[in-house]
Amino acid sequence: MKPKYINLIDSNNEILCKDIYDWEGCLLVGKNTTINPYIISTLEKCKITKIPVYPSRSESHSWKSQNSKVTSKENVFALKDLMNSVVAGESVEIEKIKVISNTFCERIANNEPIIDQIRIFKSEDNDTYKHSLNVAFYSFLIAKWIGLNENEMEKVVIAGLLHDIGKSKIPSEIINKKGKLTPEEFEVVKTHSSIGYEMSATILNINEDVRHAILLHHERVDGSGYPYGLKGEEINIFAKILAIADVYDALTSERVYKNKSTPFEAIEEFHMMGLYSFDTRILDIFFNNIINYYVNAKVKTNIGEIGEIVFIPPNDITKPVIRLENAYIELSNSDIKILEIVS
Repeated sequence: MKPKYINLIDSNNEILCKDIYDWEGCLLVGKNTTINPYIISTLEKCKITKIPVYPSRSESHSWKSQNSKVTSKENVFALKDLMNSVVAGESVEIEKIKVISNTFCERIANNEPIIDQIRIFKSEDNDTYKHSLNVAFYSFLIAKWIGLNENEMEKVVIAGLLHDIGKSKIPSEIINKKGKLTPEEFEVVKTHSSIGYEMSATILNINEDVRHAILLHHERVDGSGYPYGLKGEEINIFAKILAIADVYDALTSERVYKNKSTPFEAIEEFHMMGLYSFDTRILDIFFNNIINYYVNAKVKTNIGEIGEIVFIPPNDITKPVIRLENAYIELSNSDIKILEIVS
């Protein structure tokens, strides 16, 4: 899609389709950021007068669905039915799984803003099925942002939907345990990726890349993952994508054993876990794209006030600038913290 260049002063609420740099080559505002008065003021100080934006608020995409009105909850029910069939050892056509993937991918690609989709996908109960839809959602975005083709995007979405199917064979008292797992319990949980790989063989015409992504989504590029301790290029790209999407959703979702993190806390937790456990090229692209969708989001702060994210500094993406009433607060220089994204 060709960008549309417009005057900066007329750009409020438009969405950037390219990164904006200053004359020294430093990134000022990232692609996919929704422009607001604070950003306009920031760019004016750098003598920028025109910016590239999308011709419309939604990016065009050839992904088509027969029913754009299918809801997230209906997808959960459909996925449950399919997984129950696989668990029972019944043969399942891959086309039935593609119907689920295409219905929600069409909504993401063609209709509502990403931030709205994140809220919709997070709004249901966070059981294994819901988590699988969330992972498929983030995997679709990552695949799109790193430039995979439509066939490859379809593969990674299907892998996301099925990545945790092996957990259906893990005792529920372990899966739903509120406290920390014992070493013995964790060893049981670790078998779910191998179990899922075997179970996926009952899905007719399933692609082997998809099956290997199910098997390897807990592998880490530094060799610290399971089940085989593979490294680097020994792990297929779909599994690398799933690894990031899986952890990000786990961190930002409410679970029986933990409270959800904000997107900014999640990025910090990735750092604490060790960025080099993941493919850093893919991880950087994901962080730098997903975070910009939170510009203009309403947030709850630790001082009890509701603020609005007005800017995310590219060189410090975990410390946005927020507006509280008429004051702009740089969180990098403040004791104020974001507790929750509220809209």
